[in-house]
Amino acid sequence: MRNTAANPSSSSKDNSYVFEQQNDVRMDELGSKLSALKNITIDMHNDVNNQDSVLEDSHQAFGGLGNSMRQSYGRMNRMISTRHKRQMCFYVAIAVTLFFVFYWASGWIGSSDEKEVHDAI
Repeated sequence: MRNTAANPSSSSKDNSYVFEQQNDVRMDELGSKLSALKNITIDMHNDVNNQDSVLEDSHQAFGGLGNSMRQSYGRMNRMISTRHKRQMCFYVAIAVTLFFVFYWASGWIGSSDEKEVHDAI
């Protein structure tokens, strides 16, 4: 009868040892998952800091652009404040517009010529 009484206690020790090993394995798995989560969080933090600096740089660049545009607009208003200068500004605008129209037309005509040459080949 002693053997039967010893077996259940031996069996419960084996079960507790198995449970302890399973807990250790699960703790190791949990530790590795936490480590991975920590690395991901650190990477996200670094990425957010980098994006924040890029946004700050763009904000400064566009802020400078806005000031430059305001200054240019003010100079343009002063330039066209008299009638003679206003006419000169109008003539320059027409010349620039015609330049771009001719430039666009020559590019459009040139592209159709290239298609004909390419089709002939």
